[in-house]
Order: sequence, then C-alpha cells, then structure tokens
Amino acid sequence: MSTVNEDGLESRILRAATTNTELPDFPDDQSDLPSDFEYVPDEEEEVEEVEEMTETELLQYLDQQDNPLMVAQRLFYHELNTLNAQKHEHDWKLKCLTTKAIEDLYAHGWTQMDTLLDLEVVKGLRREADTMLSNGEFTAASEIKSNEEDPYRDTNARDDMIKWVDPENNNINPPYLQKVLDFISGSLHDDLASMIRLHGKTEYQLAYYHPKDAQYEKHRDALPTDNPDDTSQRRVTVILYLNPGFCGGDGGELKIFGNENAQGCLDSADREIHPLLGRVVIFLSGVVDHAVLPAKKERFALTAWMR
Repeated sequence: MSTVNEDGLESRILRAATTNTELPDFPDDQSDLPSDFEYVPDEEEEVEEVEEMTETELLQYLDQQDNPLMVAQRLFYHELNTLNAQKHEHDWKLKCLTTKAIEDLYAHGWTQMDTLLDLEVVKGLRREADTMLSNGEFTAASEIKSNEEDPYRDTNARDDMIKWVDPENNNINPPYLQKVLDFISGSLHDDLASMIRLHGKTEYQLAYYHPKDAQYEKHRDALPTDNPDDTSQRRVTVILYLNPGFCGGDGGELKIFGNENAQGCLDSADREIHPLLGRVVIFLSGVVDHAVLPAKKERFALTAWMR
C-alpha cells in the first residue's frame, strides 16, 4: 500500500521561500528587563524576508527534497512494481487502459497509447476543431492575462491558441467533441481513478499551433504532491492528438525530458513523440517536464487535466 509523506507540499514551499534572519542583540546596558520586554534597537529591526522564486526554481528545490516520481507514486492505491501487484493484475478490472500502460505510468511517469479511440471519431473531432478555428472560437494563450483553471501557464512561453471546453455543455458541444469528452470523463477517468487518488475536477482544453514554428517551452503542469486531500494540484494529464498525416519534419513533437536521480544522473533519456492522429499520451502532471517543439504544420490537441 502506498503511504503519504507527512511533510506536505505547503510546508516544503514555505521552507523554500523563507530565509533565516538573525535576532537583534540583547542590550548590554540593561540588566533588569522583564523576560517579555519589547526591545526597539537603534537600527530598524530586521524582519523575515520571503524570496521571490520562479516556478522553475521552486520545482528544482522541490525535486531536490524528494524525487517527484516517488512523490506521485504515493498517490497510487498500491505499489505496482512488486511481484505481488503483478500477480493481481487481473483484479484491476480496467475498462480501456492496458495493465502495461498503468505500470508504465507508475514506473516512468508517462505512457502512450495509439488505439484508445475510434479513428473516425477522432477525425470527426479534427473537422470540428477546424470549424471552431475558422469561427474565431480560439484565443491566443499569450492574450489571456490570468486563468484560475490553468495557473501554471506562462503566457510568454507558448505560441498556441486555446479554447476551454466543458463536457456538461452537451447541448452546445459538437457531437464528436462530446463523444471524446464523454470517453475521457467516463471510462478513462474510471480506470485512472481506480489506481490513483483522484478527487477533484477535470479541465479540458483544445489547443491549436500555427505552422510557423509555434511552440511551448519546457514546463510542468503542476507541483509534485502526495496529499490525497489536495484538489488544487493537477495529478494526471491526458493529451489526444488530432493530426492526420504528421511525419518527420512536420515538427510539433511532444518532448518529454528525462528524469534525474538523487545523484544528478539521468534515469531516462529525453523522448520526442509525434502528435499523430488518435495518439494519446498520459503522464503524471507533477512529474513530467515537457515541451512542444516548433510546428511546421497545423497542429491540434485536446488536453484533459485530472485532479
């Protein structure tokens, strides 16, 4: 059974942000002051300082304190890298994911599947996405100043256009989009929630990358946490690609950066994944650093973030 680390994310962040300060010297010329005296020195008393940290610096600090993959593994209901777990794989009762996909997600932080959805449905969603783009329903991510649903987005780091979608808008969403949303919020979410503690809402976003080197710089979708009651941090990222005929030279690959161990050595190499039609990539949001490489061809993707 996976256990939760008592040293939570909030306390780790506070340690990263707070610097140590020295107390003022006790006055030598006063010997009879009460123990709770209020001392006002000649110079202005130093106060506790909080350092401004970038998201990258904060992640580096947190990763140094605890391996982010090991942190995320504690959100799984069971350890999956044991012989006992492998003996009980038939009890998992997965609806759509394979046992290998779940094991890869646990062991490496990400997995890839190419046959989760019917291709005709995915093709239909791509046509709908083209129509939504033509109708002006996408907004440049760089023009969105703040968005509580996407707090980890650096608008200067990405060139895409986005559209938030809601599975509850079944009277507004076009039919193929609704089918995909129903699948993700249904069977796929059920499989993941049976293995990982998921208790929060899920956000859905369509993204469009123009063919003139649109990209998204290296980033992470959440901070690493093992708190089962935390619904503010994203836990699982699911990306469905909608791009027929993508091949080498078209760019737009998803680059997954290899993880470093405690000794600073890479546990895994960088990987580049082509955004092929119907391909689904699933990863642990607080673990995987990733980027979208410059696109030479129009690129669409639907992303779901599960909490």
